[in-house]
Amino acid sequence: MMRPQRLFCELAVAGALAAIIVSPASASEAGRESSAWSQFRGPNRDGVSAETGLLDRWPEGGPEILWRVSVGAGYSGVAVVGDGAFAMWQEDDQQLLLGLDAATGQERWRHPLSPAYTSPYGDGPRTTPVVHGETAFAVGARGHLHAVKTSDGTRLWERDLASLGGRVPSSGYSSTPIVEEDRLIAELGAEDGAFVAFDTTSGEPVWRAGSDMSGYSSPIAMTVAGIRQVVFFSARGLFAVAPRDGHVLWSFPWESRCPATGVPLNAASPIHIPPDRIFISSAYGPDEGAAVLRIVEEDGRFAAQQVWRNRVLNTKINSAIYVDGMLYGFDGGMLKSIDAATGQESWRARGFQRGSLIAADGKLIVFGEQGKLALVAATPEQYRELASMQALEGRSWTSPSLADGRLYLRNDSTLVCLDLIGKHSHRRGAAGE
Repeated sequence: MMRPQRLFCELAVAGALAAIIVSPASASEAGRESSAWSQFRGPNRDGVSAETGLLDRWPEGGPEILWRVSVGAGYSGVAVVGDGAFAMWQEDDQQLLLGLDAATGQERWRHPLSPAYTSPYGDGPRTTPVVHGETAFAVGARGHLHAVKTSDGTRLWERDLASLGGRVPSSGYSSTPIVEEDRLIAELGAEDGAFVAFDTTSGEPVWRAGSDMSGYSSPIAMTVAGIRQVVFFSARGLFAVAPRDGHVLWSFPWESRCPATGVPLNAASPIHIPPDRIFISSAYGPDEGAAVLRIVEEDGRFAAQQVWRNRVLNTKINSAIYVDGMLYGFDGGMLKSIDAATGQESWRARGFQRGSLIAADGKLIVFGEQGKLALVAATPEQYRELASMQALEGRSWTSPSLADGRLYLRNDSTLVCLDLIGKHSHRRGAAGE
């Protein structure tokens, strides 16, 4: 029988899961803004949406459920671009990438990725589809990378990360690649190339860089001192690489490991705090806790300098978000508000267990581990819950997606779409009804 301590460590990384990619914002109905949710944690991979005009209060029973569909196992989030929604799950003996109608939930196509992935800590794929132009990229839990047409799911190319020397983490491949220009940049986890870039059109490897094992975090992109950089939070810490050639611009050591097994557990994605700072957090030693670093540049060379570091926010699963000078995130089962400049806590709230959250229109949209959904004011003064509902039942570790006023939530059996603007009823679909 597995020791409780080890089970807890593995369950923590099993939820550090999903991701997608950037697509241009789209205009919607007059008086509000809307944007695609085309990658893990939204347009900028930070969990913040440009959506406005969301309901300030919910009707009794919560926002209207536009549609509900049954899904297979997995922790993949939903990528939404235009009228298409893209997700991954597992059925029978296969991991699948699926194209759905965003408004109705009707399945348009499905594409097999690789054989099924099973684990005591949750079966199925861990990442979220990456949508770039007319191509969707997806990585299964075994490290099989596919590029398909968004229109019909036709395969364009595929690569096996393990065949390139990659080492699949013990709880499955969970780091979602990111697109920068014509490069799909992924975490490989190899001694002769921790990170790898593929040509988005051909799938041919362009460069390899670094030497490290994979973590469970997904990379982000940011610009500091006019230089674009992709930042990975892999097994031994932060590594920033130049997207064109893979040159390592700077690094910062930070390790989190399961105390029972030694498995690397850096799981939450870094957060860029403009213009030149970055936030990281992890839940286990030796580098348990959180920190804000300042990225400095002198004569073309970069370095990371620590601004503050403490244990006020020990992130186990889902990443925090940054809104108006404050960091909001989960310290174990406690939702907290942290001053990004000082690391001081301003409030805390229970009731969500190890949940996830995104932000839009001055509000936090908080999704609890057991399916509770809440609308919370994004303010440092106090925790102020505006509305709540029971959206799903059972383990719900996948971060929400928000596009065109529709909120997409899932667990390992159900995907549901809610109307957060109160204007979608006339376009309601019947999928799964």
